[in-house]
Amino acid sequence: MSDLEKIDRKLEKIDERIDNIDKHLAVYNAQLRFHIKRTDLLESEVKPLKIHLHKVNGILTFIGILATVVTIVATLYNLGSIK
Repeated sequence: MSDLEKIDRKLEKIDERIDNIDKHLAVYNAQLRFHIKRTDLLESEVKPLKIHLHKVNGILTFIGILATVVTIVATLYNLGSIK
């Protein structure tokens, strides 16, 4: 009978550990839901910034190309007027 009692005690300890694990999982799931909600909110706030950044990048690229073309035209004009 003592062997059965030992097994029963060990099963009770395992059951207690599982209960503790379940409690921790419940807390972790609640924290995960909060984290996901916060992440979604932050991502929605960053989207307009990304769009604006792409627009500014495009404008700066256009200005760079325009400046290069103007420089080439001015250089060719100056070379032609020297002769």
